[in-house]
Amino acid sequence: MLAENFVAHRGWRQHFPENTLLALREAILAGAVNIELDVQLSADGVAHIFHDAAVHRLCERDQLIWDYTAEQLRGFSAHEPLRFGARFAGTPLSPLSELVALLEEFPQVTAFVELKGESLSQFGAEAMVAAVMADLQVVASRCVLISFELPALLEARQRGWQRCGAVFDYWPDWQLGSLAELDPEVVFIDRNCVPVDARLRELKWPLVVYEVGSGIEARDWFERGASAVETFLIGELLQEFGLV
Repeated sequence: MLAENFVAHRGWRQHFPENTLLALREAILAGAVNIELDVQLSADGVAHIFHDAAVHRLCERDQLIWDYTAEQLRGFSAHEPLRFGARFAGTPLSPLSELVALLEEFPQVTAFVELKGESLSQFGAEAMVAAVMADLQVVASRCVLISFELPALLEARQRGWQRCGAVFDYWPDWQLGSLAELDPEVVFIDRNCVPVDARLRELKWPLVVYEVGSGIEARDWFERGASAVETFLIGELLQEFGLV
């Protein structure tokens, strides 16, 4: 196994508030060369690194992320208090544009950037894809846009984005026309929906299985033919596999 066979899900989420630059940086410092993060849009259409539509779980604020402007969100603390209390108070909710400096600092890292369905529904694929592409154009070769929403990825393709990956929380029809049209470089899939008799090595596209929570489970997926596993325990798994 190589470090390339592991993806840090929302950064090193086990120990740091998810989808923060802190969690992403700590994942990289722990040895990750693949990081995954989520994107939602603010009221004024600015892309932010954030998973939920609602801001309460991470920020202890009411309403939805698009009820606030980017300027208002700048003052939010995304410290995930339900898990960490006040330990990480003051950790900023970051605009996606700040990912660029992190990737420039660590040129070995690839970022899987998930376009969340809530913001796609709220703003439309055209607006969301345009916002994300504008922020990441400088590091486009290092960023794979991923989503459950294949039409959004096809929109990105039509706009010239080269690297895309599909995400499924069900076992898909691998002959699906939109999937063939997208021709993703990778497919992320929920570990709970993979049939026990699935021949993963025979699939057209490399498979990344999420959410993997132990070294034993990771080994099983690799033996079954998964290309990579996505995990909240990135540092622990890299260490267990002797990759750091």
